[in-house]
Amino acid sequence: MGELAGDGLHAIAEDGAGDHRLWFRAGDEPVRAGIFLPLDEHFWWRHRNAGRLKRRLDGRPSGPLPRQQRLSVFQIRRAALMLRAWDGVESGAPRRVVAAVLINRTVETLRAVDWKNAPERRRLARILAAARRQIERDYLQWLIPHRPGDGPDRD
Repeated sequence: MGELAGDGLHAIAEDGAGDHRLWFRAGDEPVRAGIFLPLDEHFWWRHRNAGRLKRRLDGRPSGPLPRQQRLSVFQIRRAALMLRAWDGVESGAPRRVVAAVLINRTVETLRAVDWKNAPERRRLARILAAARRQIERDYLQWLIPHRPGDGPDRD
């Protein structure tokens, strides 16, 4: 599957072991595919993934993504929580309702003064702040190979 944009074709080659994201630059010339690997601190990761893509193009199993490039179960759950909270608030749901759905069902019945002091209110605020950071800039950190102990913000 792919999408034509102003700068070319952006496509995803689905692979059970980890999808390959491709970009074919726009131009009048016939397509001559190549792999561009910047000589930066991520060169060896890109090189390894280029090998996976080449194996896939040759009809062989590409192999799994390197362990350091896979999101942990915690990161996946955290991202899902942040996105669900963000989507709820952005769609107009009251924060108390979002907290009740995602954190603790009982906060929906709290008195206003109790909600103001509830730990779920503060936790939701931290989740939404982390979601804002991810949306504005930090989501790229998930694309960079990480070392054990690294990860997204915790609440």
